[in-house]
Amino acid sequence: MHDVIVIGGGPAGAFCAQHLAKKGFSCLLLERSKPDRYKSCGGIINSQAFQSAPIPDSCIQRTIERMRIYSLHNVVELNMEKEAYTVYRTEYDQWLREQAQDQGAQVHYGEDVKKVDLRTPAVKTTSMYSCQVVVGAFGACPCLYDEFGVSIPRWIQMVQQEFSLPGQEVTDTIGNCIEFYFDTHYASYGFSWIIPKGEGVTVGAVFTPRTVKKRQRLTAFIRDHQKKLKGIQPKKFRRKFTFGGFLPFNPVTPSHGEHFLLVGDSAGFYDPVTFEGIPSALNSGRMAAQAIEDHLEQGTSLARYEHLWKRDLYESDIKPAQTLRRLLYGHPHSDALLDTAVELACKDTDIHTTLQWLFCEHESRKKVRDIFMNKKLYSIS
Repeated sequence: MHDVIVIGGGPAGAFCAQHLAKKGFSCLLLERSKPDRYKSCGGIINSQAFQSAPIPDSCIQRTIERMRIYSLHNVVELNMEKEAYTVYRTEYDQWLREQAQDQGAQVHYGEDVKKVDLRTPAVKTTSMYSCQVVVGAFGACPCLYDEFGVSIPRWIQMVQQEFSLPGQEVTDTIGNCIEFYFDTHYASYGFSWIIPKGEGVTVGAVFTPRTVKKRQRLTAFIRDHQKKLKGIQPKKFRRKFTFGGFLPFNPVTPSHGEHFLLVGDSAGFYDPVTFEGIPSALNSGRMAAQAIEDHLEQGTSLARYEHLWKRDLYESDIKPAQTLRRLLYGHPHSDALLDTAVELACKDTDIHTTLQWLFCEHESRKKVRDIFMNKKLYSIS
């Protein structure tokens, strides 16, 4: 009998397990893959995520100093006021799991969850484990959502490839700079990206699930940016070159029950503008651990978790960013609006600062939304 079982060893699950184990609770972390499993992700660790979980130098691929935003006809370079980093999620997630293990959490690899009984509660893999609270940190997995009574009506999909490239060539062509490309010919919803690593780059794009020929669109993006990506060598993982991942369009309902909580991507927590999920994963994992601690020690309801994430994640960041997402993405004027905004940012200091806050996340989404609306950028088309 465990106090808590965490399903999934990504940032949200590992961070939650680490906090609970540190407090002395019996915590079992179930990871369906082997150690050092490949995880498809851009791997950006912004200053908020770094403050939550400072990472060792061995995990850092590059220190990011700038971001370039490309629209149809314009480009603007934005400075990162606070340093960000890029990592490979294989190394980063493994480090987080080891941190949880060092605090006393049990980590079981190769445990694929087949069934969750929320009445007992218990979790079934090839074995049966019982507990008092189950934490869902399994990413966006439709079969496991059914176990928690969750239905996801809308999704966003990312498609990504990893490439090797000598470090000096990455420095010469891209530098310590993240690049976002806004062109719906390639990415039907949001943007395409080139993210530098130590000896390579990560390239991907965001789509709606109904977009046809996603892989071909990504291939076209890579082909049309060969000058910057010259010499790249594709990496292969599990006999595949291209990987896709899903995110719920909005935070999921319910995010908690009498004996369970959902965290990170499983709860639909990520930034709706940049689609970064690691800061929200860490924060929600920490909030879940706090709510579980109160529940197990004082008998308070796990509903406290919803109060915490709505106050500290949703109201200040996710909700206003959803407004910004509706204004920027997924409509016939998306390309024109962002093209004009980038053009103006090259001339207007206020708009430049607004875009810097929007994509480099220097200020809360609520503040950015208010400035954005006051500047009436939403009327550009």
